[in-house]
Amino acid sequence: MSEPRHVEAILVAGVAASGKSAFACALAARLRWTLLDLDTLTNPLFEYAGGDYRASPASMTNPLARSELDRARYACLYDSARENLSVGQNVILVAPFTSERTSRREWEGVPGRLGIRSDFVHLVWLETPILEVARRMSQRAASRDAGKLATLETMDAVAPPAVDHLRLDGMLEPAQQVELFLRERELRRR
Repeated sequence: MSEPRHVEAILVAGVAASGKSAFACALAARLRWTLLDLDTLTNPLFEYAGGDYRASPASMTNPLARSELDRARYACLYDSARENLSVGQNVILVAPFTSERTSRREWEGVPGRLGIRSDFVHLVWLETPILEVARRMSQRAASRDAGKLATLETMDAVAPPAVDHLRLDGMLEPAQQVELFLRERELRRR
């Protein structure tokens, strides 16, 4: 009887427009892993319900409601990941992961939410200079970025992770990022 296959999860975090999705897509294609993006999973529902609440922060003045909505969005992401992992599919998750990155307690809860051992959960941080982030946001002109440009330097998502992570340069092309990630991942396994 063969040993059970261990499944893994890679969480890709970074500031909006840091290149998370581009890197994650390239990595998922290379590894042939399942890709789950928070925005892809949840934004269509918000648009159907009347628009993206992130496009107009003033439209959600109740911080508790916003916090509850964020919890529901992340529940969609984690539950989808857990289902894929439970049937043997490795996953790549894309989101800011602000709480998980900034709080050791939150990070330690991630494996339980995914249903896998902590040594099979990896955090990747896309570090991109603020001026480049602003340029990318302006270039893509997405409604979800409307309020972010003015407050970019004060956003809590700008701070690098306070937990163990692999840092990637957000200025590199996704193919270069993938190669660097795979090399570093192999080194960490040894």
